Amino acid sequence: MKKIAVRPANEVEITFNDKTMLATFNVKAMRYMMEALSEKNKTVSDIPIEEFGGIVIYSGIKANDPEFTLEEANALALSINPADLEGIIHDYTESAGIMDQETEEAVSKKIMAQILMGLAKSKSRDG
Repeated sequence: MKKIAVRPANEVEITFNDKTMLATFNVKAMRYMMEALSEKNKTVSDIPIEEFGGIVIYSGIKANDPEFTLEEANALALSINPADLEGIIHDYTESAGIMDQETEEAVSKKIMAQILMGLAKSKSRDG
């Protein structure tokens, strides 16, 4: 007899500007992500990190709120701290098991590069 130890799907409570949304990264969320990527006819590695973050947010929140749109998710992804976006992406990939370690590291590097570029731009404006 085969035994499989299962874990519950990761849930992330996203609070932004006095609004709280629940993102659940389950099979339903994976389906929404696959549909969104299919519509773009691109793979994860072909899209900018903020767009991927928007798709992750969309898929997780849409699993709980059928009225949530990709446009809302993209706006949210562009408005939040890059480190927080990385955390949301990490929770999704961990729960879904869709990325190997190499791809996840590449995504983390992209996010960190964006954080560092943002810091450099803000320091040049302050200086």
